[in-house]
Amino acid sequence: MIRKLTLAAGFGAGYVLGAKAGTQRYEQIVAKARELAGMPAVQEVTGNIQQTASSVADKAKDTVNSTVSSAKPSTGSSTSTPVVDLTATSATGYETGGVAPMAGAAASDTA
Repeated sequence: MIRKLTLAAGFGAGYVLGAKAGTQRYEQIVAKARELAGMPAVQEVTGNIQQTASSVADKAKDTVNSTVSSAKPSTGSSTSTPVVDLTATSATGYETGGVAPMAGAAASDTA
């Protein structure tokens, strides 16, 4: 019985000390990350990456839309609907990458 109590006490002490050390280390990591993110060089690189990603996405969208519009419709539909609309946004403001229904397919109420 004493062995079980000793084991439980050791486990409890280890848990409390580990949780405290874990919280302190987490706070150190968060503070360092905020410091790093606030550096002007990091902000400049982040802005450049965002601009590059935006231009690549626009170019990809244009390529896909031009490829789809130049393809012959197989169902006799004369309207040209882009298959991928990268500018669609959800209610949260994030891009959803909405997909238009295939030519000749009925729109689903559940989509």
